[in-house]
Amino acid sequence: MNNTSQPSKLSFFSAEKYSHGDHTFNASCSPRPHFCMALLLKGRAHFCDCTGGAESFDLFPGEMVFVPVTTRYVSNWYGDPDVEYISFHFLFDYSSVVSKNNNYVLQKVTFSDPTEKAKLFEKAAEACAYGDERQFQALAAFYSVLFEVVPKLSSGESSPLDPRISDAVAYIEKNYTERITVEKLALVANMSESRFFPCFKSALGVTPVDYLNHYRISRAIILIVNNPKMSVDEISCAVGFESSTYFRRVFKSITGKNPRDYRKLNAEI
Repeated sequence: MNNTSQPSKLSFFSAEKYSHGDHTFNASCSPRPHFCMALLLKGRAHFCDCTGGAESFDLFPGEMVFVPVTTRYVSNWYGDPDVEYISFHFLFDYSSVVSKNNNYVLQKVTFSDPTEKAKLFEKAAEACAYGDERQFQALAAFYSVLFEVVPKLSSGESSPLDPRISDAVAYIEKNYTERITVEKLALVANMSESRFFPCFKSALGVTPVDYLNHYRISRAIILIVNNPKMSVDEISCAVGFESSTYFRRVFKSITGKNPRDYRKLNAEI
């Protein structure tokens, strides 16, 4: 019997409706910590990819933008007089069928029935504003949209990853809250430490420690944005850093901001 739940385990999900006037959101130096699907209801927007994986495009009412995790971009919003959209922000566990391993690019998605999709987005945003059993309504609407969106998505070019390196990456993403050493990752990859280190860096462009730090910071960003009552020290501990001072230093080196300043940003697109 197949375990259908395994590739569809959400580690984070929110749905919210936004409304504002002309606005520029600059995420060119702050890779997105989660996936985003946003359906535009009013106004228009222009998206410019900063990672080199996609062309710029305009977004009009009834169209949806798909923002992959780790994407860097700039979005310009133009109201008439206001901009209005509903966003799904989400992240699945490491083994999901929707992950950064798909190498999705920033892109526009169109629907044959935008009015019906708008109803699903509205239902999810409304349900997320409440608690208890209404959360299931939000998830039902989200999965319904995702089911139609995934087959439409385009991916960038990518080279197959050495299965041994994939095992190490999966281990990091599953156990990032624990103490992880290069020696342990080499054992997971069934390689010597001296062989594992250059292979990992060659495959992913960063060292194992850098990859671990980036992943921990991506999880920290989710906590920072969505848990305003958690202190920086609590978040540092929750994502596996043994020192909050080191956490702050790594956070700023990756995002360009300290955790407190980053918290002032909302989960817009």
